Amino acid sequence: MQRIGVPYVGLVFLYLLNPYGLHIYLGYLLIGLLILKKDFLTRNLDTIFLVLLLFSITFAAFFSFEPKAGKQYILVYALVPSALYLMGKYFAEKLEGNRNHLFFLLLFAGCLFAVTPILSVFFDILRNGYGVVDRNLPSFWTGQVILATIMGSHFAIVMTIPGLLIPKVKNLRLIYRLALLGIFAISVACVLRIGSRTQLSIFFITFLTALIYVMPRQSFRRNLFMFMMFFLLVFYAINTISFDLDQDWLSAFANRMEDGQDFASGGGRTDRWMKSLENLFEKPLGWSEHEFGHSHNLWFDVLRVGGFLSFFLLIFFTTSSYISVFKSVIKNKKAYALNNQIIIYTLAFTMVFMVEPIMEGMFNLFAFFCFFVGVVKKYGADNPVIE
Repeated sequence: MQRIGVPYVGLVFLYLLNPYGLHIYLGYLLIGLLILKKDFLTRNLDTIFLVLLLFSITFAAFFSFEPKAGKQYILVYALVPSALYLMGKYFAEKLEGNRNHLFFLLLFAGCLFAVTPILSVFFDILRNGYGVVDRNLPSFWTGQVILATIMGSHFAIVMTIPGLLIPKVKNLRLIYRLALLGIFAISVACVLRIGSRTQLSIFFITFLTALIYVMPRQSFRRNLFMFMMFFLLVFYAINTISFDLDQDWLSAFANRMEDGQDFASGGGRTDRWMKSLENLFEKPLGWSEHEFGHSHNLWFDVLRVGGFLSFFLLIFFTTSSYISVFKSVIKNKKAYALNNQIIIYTLAFTMVFMVEPIMEGMFNLFAFFCFFVGVVKKYGADNPVIE
């Protein structure tokens, strides 16, 4: 923390925690701190930053014609994503490419991002129990009711914890591993309370991806031990926990599973994606939400609000981000613990981006992604690899 600077660490982590909905003002402070770092800015204005800034300003300009979320978001949309991207690069630069430190930075940031929804769901369970089918819950900080899909997006990174624990991680002692498993277990209980199928999918897919990536890179003995522990945990869970959908603790999730939505179409999402793709050519300057609601896709909802220019700039930014992820992973193939983390974090972000209107309601997740891309970009491009 001292190496990075207490004000920078404090503001970024507070932004991720978002107490009392103060992320807007914290974002302004982060921009102010970056302006003071003129030497850093001149060294780190790369293509991804410029494209991200251009996208943000373009999207904010279109949003200003009908600022449903509030006029204060015009500046937030325009400047905060680029600020978080540069903050990611700043953190990675100060950590000097130490892959162990980068691993713990991203791990702690992901856990912190889930603290507010965990507190919100936990205290709702204490008040009302599990036998409630309403998935939307009040925020722990403000009491304002938050949509379940928005609250669920904050669990995306902690859903990757089992995948993160597959490889051997330096300085990650047993007590820390148990604590992380405890956080994951609590998060799963919260996810079931709000009935989020997306978050459970993130867990299964990232866990399988981690297995496929890590197993060939570690010893047979460790793989055997890992499988034994995994099957023991599964056996224990099956024999001690009832997964009957009639159970009270599965009320909200069971209601979601039985609400008649077509899984094959993603609850009607694929139809909206097709309509959005048609509107790319028929209404390239965007269209009203009243036409068929949200597109439930980051890129298509940006197209709806910000037109074709914002849409293509966002595609350019995200494509460049995925290329940076690929370059960082192949930079040092022996750093498979950090590489694994980068891969499954990218998957987790992308899976939420594919099915939700991120900029409207889940903007903090997009800002976190920008911070993550900044860390990965700096690690993969400039810094020497340090154990």
